[in-house]
Amino acid sequence: MNRPVVVITIFFVVGILIGEITALKASVAFILATFSFVAAIAGYLLGRWRNDRLLLVVFLMLGLLLSCLMIEGSETALVNYDGQRVILTGQVIAEPDVRVDKVYYLLKAQKLTKSGQTQLVSGTVRLQLKDPNQIFAYGDVLCAEGLLSHPDPPGNPGLFDYRTYLERQGIRVVLIARGNDDIRKIGTGGANPLQKIALLVKQKMSTAATYSLSPGHATIINGIIFGVQGPIDNETRRVFSETGVVHILSVSGLHVGLILGGLLALLQLLRLPLFWTAPSATFLLIIYAMMTGMKPAVTRAVIMALLFVWAHHFGRDTDWPTTLALAALIILLRNPLQIYHPGFQLSFAATWGILYLGPFLTNSGLKLLRAPPSKTGKLALQALAVTLAAQLATVPLVAWYYNLISPVSIVANMVVVPLTGLIMLLGVLASFLGLIWLPLASLINAGTGVVLDIFLALIFFCRRLPGAVVFLTTPPILLAAAWYAGLLALVKDYAGRCRETVGQYTKRWGWAPVGGALAVVLVLLWWPWDGRQDLTVHFLDVGQGDSILIQTPRGKNMLIDTGGRLGEFDSGVGTGDQIVEPYLRRTGVHKLDVLVLSHPHEDHCGGAVWLLKRFPIKMAVVTYTGADESIAAAGVPAAYRKLLADLVAGGTPVEVAQAGSRIVLDQDVNIEILWPEMGKDLESDADLNNSSLVIKVTYGHRSFIFTGDAELEEQKELLRAGVDLESDVLKVPHHGSRFLLPELVEQIQPQVAVICVGAYNSFGHPAQFTLDLLDAAGAKIYRTDLDGAIVIRTDGNSLNITSGKKR
Repeated sequence: MNRPVVVITIFFVVGILIGEITALKASVAFILATFSFVAAIAGYLLGRWRNDRLLLVVFLMLGLLLSCLMIEGSETALVNYDGQRVILTGQVIAEPDVRVDKVYYLLKAQKLTKSGQTQLVSGTVRLQLKDPNQIFAYGDVLCAEGLLSHPDPPGNPGLFDYRTYLERQGIRVVLIARGNDDIRKIGTGGANPLQKIALLVKQKMSTAATYSLSPGHATIINGIIFGVQGPIDNETRRVFSETGVVHILSVSGLHVGLILGGLLALLQLLRLPLFWTAPSATFLLIIYAMMTGMKPAVTRAVIMALLFVWAHHFGRDTDWPTTLALAALIILLRNPLQIYHPGFQLSFAATWGILYLGPFLTNSGLKLLRAPPSKTGKLALQALAVTLAAQLATVPLVAWYYNLISPVSIVANMVVVPLTGLIMLLGVLASFLGLIWLPLASLINAGTGVVLDIFLALIFFCRRLPGAVVFLTTPPILLAAAWYAGLLALVKDYAGRCRETVGQYTKRWGWAPVGGALAVVLVLLWWPWDGRQDLTVHFLDVGQGDSILIQTPRGKNMLIDTGGRLGEFDSGVGTGDQIVEPYLRRTGVHKLDVLVLSHPHEDHCGGAVWLLKRFPIKMAVVTYTGADESIAAAGVPAAYRKLLADLVAGGTPVEVAQAGSRIVLDQDVNIEILWPEMGKDLESDADLNNSSLVIKVTYGHRSFIFTGDAELEEQKELLRAGVDLESDVLKVPHHGSRFLLPELVEQIQPQVAVICVGAYNSFGHPAQFTLDLLDAAGAKIYRTDLDGAIVIRTDGNSLNITSGKKR
């Protein structure tokens, strides 16, 4: 068998995938694995199977069994306390994950107290605390009171699945503590001593940066050296991601290579025997991996580095495909479900690209040059080839997970990666000096701060370049497969058929052109052509709020409200960046033709603060909020007025709608404003709900009516106005509150009623009265808290309804 480790790893991965797809019980997987093992051994003993076939069967079934065991092994009785307040005792089993405004602890549960009764429990729990005033340490035993939650699956299809993310790490429940008084340390001990030492050294080394650098610089340098991303603000993290340099903040091969290179230089400087290279590298890199949390990228890099070092120690050659496969096998044996981790996939894809495509791209570049380059030129060409190879190998994954590609990433990486090495050198030196005496770190970090300023300025400059980032809809799996098949065929065909120049190669037909043609076809299939001429209405699951996307048959996009959480007007982050933007990107929406803000409440337009910075908005339509002197009395938030001013400043015209006006979006779709009338000044906060825009959308023989938060007063005015209210789909007013007139429902005669409402909300929405009223009217009721996002398609005749969750 050629490269047996590679083949064995492939079969092991296939076994993991089979276990996930089939969702077999671990007991069934154990029986199948045992039967296969026995059959394989019997076949071998009878001489009917070769050794390699036996190994492949063994590792296939081992992958299946371990994946099933991992899935079932995370099950715990703690899920039975979902939604209940409990007191939990457990030990911190990993370094705390400190964020800008919160901290997460990973606890190994020991005891649970509920209603005065205590019982022994097991399982891994994620403990969450907002605005902590103290950070506890790895190995501490904590007693915490809070709400125990088994996270729901995502309500919006394709968005981040928090439940699955946790389950693949062996976590089933989250404990949410209300405040610092709800958590106390009651003991310590039982932790891995080597891990504890590694984290203690990391903490001491990190102190040098926090002592001698600004908070912003300290978070960046600790991110570069130790991969600590939590304290980095969202804007900086986003810019790093969109310029393709976010890997600098995730410890990977670059960082491990710099650490290993520094060690080798130190050993050479000290003139120590070569015998000490491998043992000292092993100790240092294992400690470094522990410092950085043993994430997939750093674990992969450390394993490959150690395999290389020890092979050199024993005078053996290394084969990079075998080394890469062995690193994957070791990681997956520890946790088979890491195969689904984006960090695992991106790390291995980038490394494969560098090692497989890098030499080909370098040789191609040399052949294109008329004269041999200088030594510096050749190094620059190799650096360009490595960067391009990594980007080519990760394009489908980045598009799949983040819905973007970054054309500027090649330039950005060429510019900032050399600076990263300098920053790491200065940062590590300052950290070690800080262990001796903190003021010594300030001497080094005076220069580090200047380099960091240049580093950040270059990254932000790259992001501002035209075309720096291109947003995409989620690519199909077949396109990703064709992309990698094309890359494989490109190098294989080049090696087998190319003669003297790249020009000669391009004149020859082989698998590479065929793979390229296939990729072009799949891109065309991926492109959002829509020949069905449907009107599509998406009721997003944004919790206790509204956000509705309308896509017309001619490809126009109108967003009615943007959701919003408490404080989002001021912070600018929350529903807009975490739910609405990702949903729009994955749906293929990258500009808004019309943004409608039904009324000025935060749960309807808080998310717009983020969206106006991220999407071109052709026009905004808002409700009348009264003359200037009445706005403050009515409780119109100052942040809402600033939002409108920001829209205008950004070049988006803001139209104040009134009854009888129309929104011209698509000639086949009629969009009419039914209410309110212009000129009514608001006198109280209650009037904000009754100023909600009521909009009717008609396509063919089907119609939708959107009512915002209209309460009884506005509903009565609608009825008195005598407008045509009859519609097939009703967006129920005010999240299904009890303020719904039976006469209004009678006039609308809805076949379908959609309630946009948050789970476990404190308002008691939806009211039972409203549910009974809609049910008696014969409407099919959908709720975003139970059904997730509701998507309704119509060709003008029939309605096709899908939901993000299954009840």
